[in-house]
Amino acid sequence: MLLLLVNRSNLKDISVNKDMLGQFIDLLLFIVLPRVIQAFESPWAYQCIEDKCVRVLKSTPHEDFISLDTCKLICGKGGTLWPLPTGPYKLGDQVVFLKKEKIVFRKLASPCSDVDMLIEKMMTVLHGYFEKMEEDGLKVTVPHGADTEHELSLDIYINRCEKQITLQTNESYSLWVNTEGTSTVASIAAETCFGARHGLETLSQLISWDYAFGSLIMQTSATIIDAPAYPHRGLMVDTARNFISLEKLLHIIDGLAHDKMNTLHLHLSDANSFPFDSKRVPQMAKYGAYSPRKVYSFEDLKELGEYANVRGVRIIPEIDAPAHAGNGWQWGSEYGLGDLALCVNESPRSQGACYDPPCGILNPVNNYTYDVLESIYFDLMQALNPDMFHMGGDEVRFNCWNNTNEITEWMTLNGLSRTEEDFFHLWKYFQNTSLQRVDNVFGRDTPVILWTSSLTDQVAVNGHLDPGRYIIQVWSGSRDFTIPRLYYTGYRLIFSNVDAWYLDCGYGSWVGDGLNSCAPYKSWQVMYDNDLDYLMRGFGIRPDPGKILGGEAAMWSEQVDDATIDGKIWPRLSAVAERLWSNLPERWRFAERRFVHHRERMLLKGIMGDAVQPLWCHQNEGFCYN
Repeated sequence: MLLLLVNRSNLKDISVNKDMLGQFIDLLLFIVLPRVIQAFESPWAYQCIEDKCVRVLKSTPHEDFISLDTCKLICGKGGTLWPLPTGPYKLGDQVVFLKKEKIVFRKLASPCSDVDMLIEKMMTVLHGYFEKMEEDGLKVTVPHGADTEHELSLDIYINRCEKQITLQTNESYSLWVNTEGTSTVASIAAETCFGARHGLETLSQLISWDYAFGSLIMQTSATIIDAPAYPHRGLMVDTARNFISLEKLLHIIDGLAHDKMNTLHLHLSDANSFPFDSKRVPQMAKYGAYSPRKVYSFEDLKELGEYANVRGVRIIPEIDAPAHAGNGWQWGSEYGLGDLALCVNESPRSQGACYDPPCGILNPVNNYTYDVLESIYFDLMQALNPDMFHMGGDEVRFNCWNNTNEITEWMTLNGLSRTEEDFFHLWKYFQNTSLQRVDNVFGRDTPVILWTSSLTDQVAVNGHLDPGRYIIQVWSGSRDFTIPRLYYTGYRLIFSNVDAWYLDCGYGSWVGDGLNSCAPYKSWQVMYDNDLDYLMRGFGIRPDPGKILGGEAAMWSEQVDDATIDGKIWPRLSAVAERLWSNLPERWRFAERRFVHHRERMLLKGIMGDAVQPLWCHQNEGFCYN
């Protein structure tokens, strides 16, 4: 590396000025080699007083001083657990020092070899986290090292041979930790390996790095019975407005797993771009991707699905239709298939054909449109084998159809005029015909998701879409009276209400000036307090748990790409995660201490979320809110 930085014409100067060369090499080594920081002897220690870690001077005449890292583990309701367990739990008030080499996988009892392999991969992920903690922690040398001869043995017991996570997967687990002498045993029992994975995640939260002693520390005892309140807990990522790389999606899955979220909903296509390189219809990415580098291959999606499954996350693909479809669909006429999409790349100002630029809507009277959709569905099924499929279905405006001769002539031939009701009939025709193509690929047992829209508003009153087949994802506000109508019509609901769980709100508008359309910014407190039971009770409904499936935070990507997405998702998504897993009656103040610490822990795991408060607040609990 040194030779690359030295100009040959200046070699004679280097031979003369050896002091300068020495300084240069020292600077280079300082930049390139890992830095080891000599820790000073801090005058501060901590005491657990009234469930808070209180900072005190060591000169104070007390004997029960502990480090901040130890205090966080053992002080306060729930210690550092995130999300809090839903069943009974009890945590010990003592810790032991530990080396990662002393963490051993002692026993696995499972019904099949497929589960054994998944558990081994899950254990590898856990060990990787401990290695990262130790690697980071050892960059700080401490005046007094810890005695770390303690051993942790892990036993896992699983009942079912289930190798892919679905909406129906039992994710419950029980975790017991017991210490005798220099040995600690952690036992996890679960119906499925995915419940056991959550148990491993919880176990990782009982272990921390103590910077005061330069060692891993672990609670000596724990009993935790746990299961999620909602079966659907997710994040929607828009990969079409701006491309999100495979590497970044893998990283996002890591964060979802740490939060015990189980769903990554990929909004794969929109009018802006079509980044999926379909094997059966390669023209879609050829005409619709931003560049050859901004595509997902079949193999990419397959890798993504396998990576997610090991981390207890399911992938739900969405091909939005009939609106939000433009770039990628322009090739039909060239290949003898006619117009597959209409009004592609038109401005909303020209005909009012869409809400945001660019416009584009599928051609519902061209049978080739459905053939192409079915080919795309087939590729997605083979790559991801999803247990649910999202058909999009929002923000259809009728102006483009109304101004297209092919559409209006078809409507006349089929006894329709051009009233709004007739265009709803055309939309339902598209939805029912494309559903048949979904059924051809996925089978009629696969649930289908639709966004709330003017169609679901009408359906909530008039029917027409089978509640047994469709799940409705609510993106409208929490006081939208379509919600109780959909509920009473029999639809199962997933919530992404814009007034609480939209992660893109509150930034400058990307069309014109001012703020974007869903301002203001949604803080973690707003996201945490979005209680779905409370929301439904506002309509006078005590919800059936089987009909409120859960929710997703939505990361629309008009102003997001790889460079900025982490800070817009985290740590706010962690607030959504505890709401959907624990569903506590308490509000954000109850969670603030643990939330701030969980954000610090996520940083150690490589999840670069926005700061919540000054670090002083993490070290002085309870002082940073009114």
